[in-house]
Amino acid sequence: MKDEPTLDPSSRPTIERIFGPLGSAVMRVVWQLGEATVADVADALSRTQGRRHAYTTIMTVMSRLHERDVLLRTKVGQRYVYRPAADEPALIDRLSEKAVDQVLARYGTSALRQFAQRLDEVDPALRAQLMDLAGRDRPPGR
Repeated sequence: MKDEPTLDPSSRPTIERIFGPLGSAVMRVVWQLGEATVADVADALSRTQGRRHAYTTIMTVMSRLHERDVLLRTKVGQRYVYRPAADEPALIDRLSEKAVDQVLARYGTSALRQFAQRLDEVDPALRAQLMDLAGRDRPPGR
């Protein structure tokens, strides 16, 4: 993205790093289809991965993604129909915001102090980009 800091590509968050191979594959199928049942996802993964996953495994993964507010679901007859709660960039932003909130809740000012110390070690151009991002378009009260 144009306004994002220039970071080492290996440090950029990806859906694969967040959810692992199966969870990310499930998300990619649901994003591609727009909405899907467990059977839809299991069939799609069977075609794309060349192996069949147990229906219950896919059901468990999708249920856990729903519990994390990553997938939304609606009951239709006896089945749930799942749809993504957000596109991939928005989801990564939301999950990283949640992770920062959890770190701050757990470690408070100590976490902020550690982050501030790390800023001294960052390339000055990247530090300027980060400071610019930190001051942009924040919702009221933040």
